[in-house]
Amino acid sequence: MSAQELVASLCREADQHLALGEPPLATAFYLAAFSCHAPSAVRSVRAALAAARGAPVLATLEAWCRGDSQIPAIHWDGMAVVSLTGTLASAFLATLCPDHPAAVLHSLAGLLAHGHHQEVVRRCGALLDAHTQQSLELRLTRALAWVLSGAQVDAGLADYIQAFTSSADRTVAFVRTHQQPYLPVLVGSLQDHISRSQQAGHSSCQQETDPHRLLAALDPEGTWSDALSPEALLRGGRYEDCRAACSRALESDPTGSRPQGERLAALLVTRAASAFFLDSGVQDLLGDLHQAFRVSPSGARRHFEAVLSTEDRERVRVQAQEAADVGFAHFQEAVRSRPELREDSGRELLAPVTRALRVLLRVAPPRERPALGARLAECLLLAGNAAGARALCERLLRPSNPGDHAKDRAPLLVLRGFCALHGGDALRAREDFQAVVAQGPPHPSGCVRALCGRGLLRVLAGSAFLGALDYVTACRLRPDEALLVAKAYVPWNQRGLLLTVLREEGRKMLQRKPDPRPTRARGRRSQASDTDSAAAQEGDAQGVYQLATLLMELDAEDEAPRLLVADALYRLGRLDEAHKALLVAPPRRPQAAPVLVRLALLQLRRGFFYDANQLVKKVVQSGDTACLQPTLDVFRNEDWQLLRCHCHTRALAILRARQGGAEGEAHTREAISYLSLAIFAAGSQASESLLTRARCYGLLGQKKTAMFDFNSVLRAEPGNVQALCGRALLHLALDQQEEAVDDIFSALKLDSHAAVPEIRSLKPEAQALITQGLSSRCRALLSPLPDTRAPLSDGDFQGLLAAGEALIQIDARQLSWHILLADVLLAMAMRRLVPACKKSCTPHHRQRQPRPGGACSGSRREMCQLRHGTCSAWRRQMPGTSASCCVSWRPRSSRASPRQQPRKPAPS
Repeated sequence: MSAQELVASLCREADQHLALGEPPLATAFYLAAFSCHAPSAVRSVRAALAAARGAPVLATLEAWCRGDSQIPAIHWDGMAVVSLTGTLASAFLATLCPDHPAAVLHSLAGLLAHGHHQEVVRRCGALLDAHTQQSLELRLTRALAWVLSGAQVDAGLADYIQAFTSSADRTVAFVRTHQQPYLPVLVGSLQDHISRSQQAGHSSCQQETDPHRLLAALDPEGTWSDALSPEALLRGGRYEDCRAACSRALESDPTGSRPQGERLAALLVTRAASAFFLDSGVQDLLGDLHQAFRVSPSGARRHFEAVLSTEDRERVRVQAQEAADVGFAHFQEAVRSRPELREDSGRELLAPVTRALRVLLRVAPPRERPALGARLAECLLLAGNAAGARALCERLLRPSNPGDHAKDRAPLLVLRGFCALHGGDALRAREDFQAVVAQGPPHPSGCVRALCGRGLLRVLAGSAFLGALDYVTACRLRPDEALLVAKAYVPWNQRGLLLTVLREEGRKMLQRKPDPRPTRARGRRSQASDTDSAAAQEGDAQGVYQLATLLMELDAEDEAPRLLVADALYRLGRLDEAHKALLVAPPRRPQAAPVLVRLALLQLRRGFFYDANQLVKKVVQSGDTACLQPTLDVFRNEDWQLLRCHCHTRALAILRARQGGAEGEAHTREAISYLSLAIFAAGSQASESLLTRARCYGLLGQKKTAMFDFNSVLRAEPGNVQALCGRALLHLALDQQEEAVDDIFSALKLDSHAAVPEIRSLKPEAQALITQGLSSRCRALLSPLPDTRAPLSDGDFQGLLAAGEALIQIDARQLSWHILLADVLLAMAMRRLVPACKKSCTPHHRQRQPRPGGACSGSRREMCQLRHGTCSAWRRQMPGTSASCCVSWRPRSSRASPRQQPRKPAPS
């Protein structure tokens, strides 16, 4: 069946009931048809109206809109029709007769029920401007909307009084029939209006008698008047009405007056009790109680005990305690999550906590009040009221009875110390902190706070190490408490200094080296001392770890505390945790060189060589090795040696695979980066890497930089032959031939087997310069010197011999090198013979009797003569020696010119 067919059937059924004289049933079927298809139903009813049969339908709809009768239940096709309501009837009537008063009033009542008070006021005003016949009803409806909205209560009551004055019976009848659900609110508003008028002193005026008459007409037996008092509503269990009545009574009238004194406290306590029974929120309850106890403490207490039973009062105390604890916990969490160390955000969370504590101080048993007072002083201090907190601490620290224990005073002493610190009284603060720390069995929380306070004072006084020790101890006892103190108790303008000092001192503690002890005579006492030293180092690392964890929470964006945590974990042997700590980096910036080198060291130590190689490559690419000194002071030498070997091996591999051209230059620079990291890791044992890097710099043409590396090696190892040869080649490239010859000569004197290959690796032009320089140096040393010059030493002769042999090894075809070597050998032999000849030629020896071996003495004397240029005596004493041999070697000073004849020897 379609909708039109269904509507037609319903209208036929309605017509039948209307013909039978049953208007309610007929109207109900018409209303059902209207709910299905409004135009069809409206046409049917209007047709009935045209035939003078529809008047009962309109009367029935009007009665339903006014609420004078109920809509009957109807059935259709075996089913009950349940969608018929007064709102639908009002819409039907408004469609049939748009200006019908009953329809208008019914729609306005629906808007009031849904809380659309301003819309009701607007519609009523528009209808009243149109001069409708229902002006009284519309005025009363608008007045009710004003009263319910609470915005214009006096204007609404004025309309009620004016309507009652003009037509009392009609006004009362309309209120009782159409506004019955709102009668308690209307009566209560009239009562408040009358009370305010009486307080203003106008009770004798005619305008004040009309409200009494209206109130008496609406509530002739006083049922609502007595039952609408807040106390009666609370006793009757009407908690919503009680709270509303208290709120209305607490509002100021147009003159600005409101209840005062004990009456105000009673209303506040009553409203708090209604909120408590409604379980509408503990903050409303505590807010009213706090205000009531502040206005009239004694009156509020009496009324509190009067309206609530003992069990209810205990429940209120428990709720207040829970609210204080939860609120303070939320504040602590807000403090820990502060993004900026120096900010004091979250203080607004302490306001409800302070309110709850003040209420608890009024309702809690006496034995619990000292602890509540201490917490209240703490909240005042954290909220920025240091003066109020100090005054409260002074009052609570006054001895109430001789049995007070010192440990019960510890939290108050700490709080007073921080209050003094905020007030600039450092001496008083130090006394209070020291008194808490010096107690035998300290209060845990108070001791931690006292240690933090004393540590801050020591830092401000310049004793950074002692201050850091206090914070290390506090972190070991209660790290959460130490964090709260550093972020909330410490003044905001001193937190940055504290963070910096603790970070630096933690690094110094971790870098502290054990005292050097002799390895000999290691008995039980020495072993015990070593054990104690190891335990002390582990304890330092554990303390630094706790301190660094605190620093990380103080400033999450700072990378230094995270590095300190990783270093402390490394010292404790917890390598996996150290690795994880380094990986947790801030997402906004990449990993820096200190983090990368630590990760590389840890991966090498753990055996993950591939990961270590990738990390080392990143360090090399960053080029930042100047900031790695703190890492060198923390990590063990064997770990650094692993890194050095890895980097040096990698550099050599790069150099072996080096090609020519620009790509080869890039490879050389990469090898230099690896070698630089290896040099840093090796410390004082970097000679091999320095030599290789110097050669790389030489390949790149950076001669002065290469010279610096060679000099660094020679400062550590003056006898390093490779460094001497390398520096000699650089001197030669810089046209410093004399310095090059000096270095080559020194290298040959130290190790000719290592120096000769270096010389032979040079180009022929460079070899010629070196060999000529060596030859000239040797000839200069062999030439006779003035008497003022010291004779040649053994080292000089060793260098001459090494140089002569090296020259022959370099180029054996050069006859002059063989002659030079022979000169050196003969000079060495003569140096050994000269002292013996001088000894045998003394007068003492001449007086002695000849003995076997005198020929040897004579030969040594002739050697001396030969050294001084008289070789004829030597030929006469050695007849087996040919003259040609004598001529083949002579010192250049003893060779006579062709024109000069040798002198005849003196007769023997």
